[in-house]
Amino acid sequence: QEQQTNFVPLKAKRRRASSKQLDVLNKVFERTVFPSTQLRAELGRQLGMSPRTVQIWFQNKRQALRTKER
Repeated sequence: QEQQTNFVPLKAKRRRASSKQLDVLNKVFERTVFPSTQLRAELGRQLGMSPRTVQIWFQNKRQALRTKER
């Protein structure tokens, strides 16, 4: 009788953005706090990040700004 092994995909470890990535992201954030889908894709290619990771960075940055303003 074959034993079934449960395959659990490993979650990718969280990676902090490098200082070069942060430089670019912060410069873009100064110009627009809501980058377009196209801009997120372009930033992702340029920085070696997924567009989703870029999107989350902007969400977190906007939230940090709101928290700081309180």
